[in-house]
Amino acid sequence: MTNFKYALLRLMRNKANLFWILVFPILLGCLFKIAFSNITASENFHTIPVAVVEGDSADAAAFHTMIEQLSGDSDDAMLTATFCDDGKARTLLEKSEVDGVFYSTDEIKLAINADRSNSSINQSILQSLLTQYYLNRDLIVQMLADNPANIEAFVSSLGQSVDTRKEVSLTNKDTDTYDQYFYNLIAMACLYTAMGGIHLAINNSPDLSTLAARKTIAPAKRRTFLFTELAANIVFESILNIAAFLFIIAVLRIHMTAHLGLALLTILVSTTFSITFGMFLGCIGPRSEGGKTGLMFATVMPMCFLSGLMMGNMRVVVEKHAPIINRINPAALISDSFYTLNNYDSMNRYARDILTLLLMTAILFIVSTLVTRRKTYASL
Repeated sequence: MTNFKYALLRLMRNKANLFWILVFPILLGCLFKIAFSNITASENFHTIPVAVVEGDSADAAAFHTMIEQLSGDSDDAMLTATFCDDGKARTLLEKSEVDGVFYSTDEIKLAINADRSNSSINQSILQSLLTQYYLNRDLIVQMLADNPANIEAFVSSLGQSVDTRKEVSLTNKDTDTYDQYFYNLIAMACLYTAMGGIHLAINNSPDLSTLAARKTIAPAKRRTFLFTELAANIVFESILNIAAFLFIIAVLRIHMTAHLGLALLTILVSTTFSITFGMFLGCIGPRSEGGKTGLMFATVMPMCFLSGLMMGNMRVVVEKHAPIINRINPAALISDSFYTLNNYDSMNRYARDILTLLLMTAILFIVSTLVTRRKTYASL
């Protein structure tokens, strides 16, 4: 128990460890939140402001009805229509208060401001509406000529197509396109705990640490030191990762609480894997601590890149061309665990990810322990 206590104290004094596992993910998460909030706001659909100048053409009444159906006060209204005269309509268009002006004088026409490139999408939508109106009108005229008895049912079917926007969910969960970046952020934070595993390996290698050299003459077995320090690392590093996770869901309001208990279990398993991964690097890597840490970063960052931390669709690309990488990449397994928890009801995929992490943890721990125990020292 004493060894466990002092191992915790050493971890608390390691400022670099605290920064990379707790502070850095929180700072990066805040930057993600700011950047993605701006992108999401620009991508959200807003009603299109449009002016309508009515005349005495044969299409005026029908066109007026269509505009009213697309406007209104409902949340899914597509247009915000202003019925006015030509002078006011031109003024609104010049001041960029509307994206287009419909004229129903001689024939239905659309006027837009070609200089407003930021409204090109809305202008294209307005043009599509006008094209759809003429298409429906011609279909009705043709139906009146060919089969007037069914005109009522035909017009009713055309009216159903007016609802141009419909939200369709592919899952039963609330999903944000950019949440996957936060899943990968948590994965990166968990993998950074490999630094604790590196320190653990160094502190139990007498040829690398004076502390480890003193342990060799202590009455307690080296295995006892190793297991208690491993437990201390898992507890402390898991607390740091959970703190970063809670900040992301409580302060940044990222949806990651669909299965909170399993999410915390994922962090615990991921932290345990990362520490054993760090132990493995500490046993086989360069002799210096800086070299071992550099090797850890050189290994972890490509993992995070392939899982989608830098490019959101990278994991999809990897899944298409080399799916085996996603099955063994720890960063992809961790982020996919969070993705599955928050987007699917079935736990099969989640179980596969967690079991793979546990299997790799066992393999790395066994190899690291064997390598450490097989080392002999002529003198210390």
